[in-house]
Amino acid sequence: MKIRMLLMLALVPLLAGAQQAHTSESIIKKLSLAGAVPEGLLAKRSVVVYEGPVTGKELNEIQKSFQQTGIDAVTYFPANRVLIGADPQRAFANYLISRSIEFIVLIHKTQQAFTITIVPFNGKPTLVNDQASGWQQRDAVLKELLLTVYRFAVSNQKKQNFLINDFPETGNTFKYYDGRRNEAYTTLVKTFKVAVPGTGNEKEDARLEQILKEYLPVKYEIVGANLPEAELEIKGFKTIIRFVHTTGNIARELLEYDNSKVSATLASAAVVNGEPQLKTFPAETLIYKFYIKQLDYGNLFLGNTWDADPDWQQALINHLYLMRQQLNY
Repeated sequence: MKIRMLLMLALVPLLAGAQQAHTSESIIKKLSLAGAVPEGLLAKRSVVVYEGPVTGKELNEIQKSFQQTGIDAVTYFPANRVLIGADPQRAFANYLISRSIEFIVLIHKTQQAFTITIVPFNGKPTLVNDQASGWQQRDAVLKELLLTVYRFAVSNQKKQNFLINDFPETGNTFKYYDGRRNEAYTTLVKTFKVAVPGTGNEKEDARLEQILKEYLPVKYEIVGANLPEAELEIKGFKTIIRFVHTTGNIARELLEYDNSKVSATLASAAVVNGEPQLKTFPAETLIYKFYIKQLDYGNLFLGNTWDADPDWQQALINHLYLMRQQLNY
């Protein structure tokens, strides 16, 4: 009961919408929380994914404590750069494999408390296995939380990591997609049936179906959200609808838009009552940006107009409406 209460208090949803990607919440929900620190934590490498208003000073404090404990946290990423959609998460998993990462340390900060959750990385885009054994602690004071992690870890495992960074390694980047980036649709998109990952929620999938019927000008099929792309290719799909869900400024950066013109606000094309118009949002507003990806080459079709929106349904309508215009439907 205590663990369940800690879990409920620790979670703040980041995403509720179509094709739900992993968040710290959805990762933790998959875990079987245990009373012991995961075996091998003090012998193998870890990555830290943090969310909430975590300061640079706090990251330094965390790294110093992990160094003393023997947790080799080799790099740190904010959740709003890696847990934001299927493609970024796949690229993130490949990056972790390239750096021989074995554990994911999730750090969540709210106004009330800090929560640390540690789970083995499964080496796949899903990041963790269903019912994987995870370990979680929570405290209102970061120093006390880090002391708890230290006590649990060193009392159960022998420290084998010694060459640990003095300071948190931040600012690392990796490419979020493999193919070419296109800001205009080509007739290629008309040719093939599009895979559209569902949400797993009956009400939302019904709304998704309604939007697709009204706005998507090509053949499509709603598929399971977690179906591997290789399996979709075997089934004959050539393209898939994807999205990123993060702040507007970060989404534009990761999708390699020209951010030299970005100000404190972003103008987005929106379809209201069947007519396109401009909406303006603060650049740090959480938004959805949809695109279509070519499965075999990884090419992205983003559309020639920024069409993101805080609501997934509106963002999808915007994108499909503008795609129809570009393809002359």
